[in-house]
Amino acid sequence: MSRPLDRSCTLPELGPVDRDAGEFWVANPFHMPQNGQNLSAYERKRLYLNHRGEDFLDVSFFSKADIDSDSRSVIAADFNRDGRIDLMVGSVGGGPVRLFLNELPGKSSFVRLELKGKTSNRPAIGSRIVVETGSTNITRDVFAANGCMGQAPPETLIGVGEISQIPLLKIRWPTGVWQEFRDVPVNTTVWIDEGEPAFTVGETATARAGRP
Repeated sequence: MSRPLDRSCTLPELGPVDRDAGEFWVANPFHMPQNGQNLSAYERKRLYLNHRGEDFLDVSFFSKADIDSDSRSVIAADFNRDGRIDLMVGSVGGGPVRLFLNELPGKSSFVRLELKGKTSNRPAIGSRIVVETGSTNITRDVFAANGCMGQAPPETLIGVGEISQIPLLKIRWPTGVWQEFRDVPVNTTVWIDEGEPAFTVGETATARAGRP
C-alpha cells in the first residue's frame, strides 16, 4: 500500500501484482474512506479497565466501545461533568463523532483542577500535581496535547478514592516553585492561580471571573 504525502496524488504499482494469490495495491489509501472502504479492515476497537493497578480488564464489548470504524482520534475528558472520564472518538472518512459516557458505578470522590500560570505560561503546561490523600500519593502532569488530532479541555481530573476532602495538594509550577494547599474540597472544580495563597472553588461565573 502506498502512503503519498500529497493526499490528491496516486502512486503506480511498484511491480507485478498477483491478484490470484490475494495480492493487491492501493494507489492512494486516503481515497478508501470516500469509497466506503476501511483502512483498518474493520478491526474492532479495544477498551481496557484498570483493575486496582494490578491488571487490565477487556470491557470493549460490555462498554459498546468496540466499534469497527476507522478511528484516529480519541479525547478522554469529563464531558457531562459527573466526575468520570468519558471518551469522544473521531473517525476518518466523514463518519460520526461518537461520545461514550462513563456510567460505571462507584463511590469514589474526585477533584477537577484548573491551573492558571502567571510567571509561568498561562495554561500551566509542564506543571506537576501531587495529591496526598493520607493513604496514597497521586501524581499528574499537565500536558499540552494528549491525542492524535485531538485536544482535551485544559483541566486535570483526578480520582481520589472515598475521602471527604484532600489533606494536602501540592503544585510544582514550570518555574520549579512549589505551592501547597490543605483541606481541598472534592467533587468540584478547584481553580488555582500561580503564586496566590488561596484557591477558588466551583464552576460559577464568579469562579471564572478574571480568567480570560
